[in-house]
Formats: sequence, C-alpha cells, structure tokens
Amino acid sequence: MNPLTAARIPLRVGSAAAMSTVLGSGLLLEERLTAITPQRRDEYVRRWARGMLRSLHVELEVDGKRTLSSERTHLVVANHRSSVDIFVVLDLFGGHMLARGDMARWPFMGTLAKLAGTLFVDRSDSGSRSKAVRQMADHLQKGRTIGVFPEGTTFVDDEVRPFHAGAFLAASRARAQVVPVGLAYADPESCYGDHDFAAHFQNLLRAERTQLSVAIGEPIETEGLTVHAIRDRAHAAVQHLVHHARARL
Repeated sequence: MNPLTAARIPLRVGSAAAMSTVLGSGLLLEERLTAITPQRRDEYVRRWARGMLRSLHVELEVDGKRTLSSERTHLVVANHRSSVDIFVVLDLFGGHMLARGDMARWPFMGTLAKLAGTLFVDRSDSGSRSKAVRQMADHLQKGRTIGVFPEGTTFVDDEVRPFHAGAFLAASRARAQVVPVGLAYADPESCYGDHDFAAHFQNLLRAERTQLSVAIGEPIETEGLTVHAIRDRAHAAVQHLVHHARARL
C-alpha cells in the first residue's frame, strides 16, 4: 500500500466517525427532549447518509426522478452490490431500510442503523420474515418510505438475482407504489464479493474514489396485481435499469 493510500484510511474513518457521532448525538438528544416526527428523523438520516457518501468519496451519477409523490407511499427496491447502496437509497429517498438481522450487532454500523430506524430480518427464520412483512406494511400504511434489496444478499455483477416476495406482499397490503432502482459500480472492488464486512469497507476506504451510476425508474402500481406479478415486474424493471446505469458509466 503506498503512503497516500495508507494516509487516506484514517482520514476517512475520522471524518465518518465524527460526522456520525455529531448527528447521532443530535438525534438522541432531540428524541429525549421532544417527540421527534418521522420527517425530522428523515432529515437526520439523509444528512448522515450524504455525509457517509462524502466521507467515502462516492461520486454519484443519478438518472431519473428523485422526488417521490407525497400523496403516495413507496417501496424502493434495488439490486445490492455494496454497503454503499444503503447510504445511496437513504440519501435519495429517506425512510427506513430493511436489513439483514445480524447487522444490528455490528460494531458502530449496527448502532447507527438502529438510530436510523432500520427494520431487521433473519431470512432463515420464518417468524422473523413474517414480522418484517408486518412491520413494512405498517410503515407503508403510515406513509413511510421503505427501501429494500430483494435479492437478499450482495453480488458482484450486473445480473439481478431472483427477488424474495416478502416486501412485495407488504407493498400489496399497503397499496404502495414500487420504485425500481438500478445500481452499477465502475470498479468491481467497490462490491462486497467474498469479503467480510471489515475487508469490504477497507476497500472502500482505500479507493481514491468510488464511482456509482444510479438509474431510477417509474413507480409501479400494485393495486389489482398479485404479489408475484408485482415482484416480477419490479425484477424486470430493476434489471433494465442496471443495464441503463452501466451504460452511463
């Protein structure tokens, strides 16, 4: 590792930690002093996500409408390639993310995820899956945006794997619109791959920059469709958007 790369890591870690500490402390303090609104929580979460993207020197190229109709509720679905995806979805759309259950126990990131109102699911546990569907439907019915990665885990290429149906069941119950999003990274090293979280995040910290292309599609109406039909339409839309995002890099 050359000296410039070695120096980059502690600087970025310090920047991300300081920004996260300030915003996390502010959110906790405000929660204790007053009944914080979902909109106010969104402000904190989106500022945190945007700050993390800046700390990691992520360069976003976004194509499509970022502003969602305030008259509807939305399930945002995307392919999953990197931990950066979480910050991107929160920055662009706010709301709550659905994340793997063990993330709640991760040092630092787990604490921040809980503060951000993340919903957790253990996909190997049917009880956990059912609870997650109920929580998502409840949030959607209250007008909250939910972001999910329906492939269930990360991959390194542009092929979108089959989607799990749970989030689409929640969207159907809440009559929410599904917003498809396609993500493509310029450098495969930005993707999770076979690394554990620590190694993956170190790759992001070492990189001079992380280039990411994001394509946002038109919302999909769920009313009158079966859960499987919603899932399949969303999958096809995300795959198309991934190819579109890749072409823009």
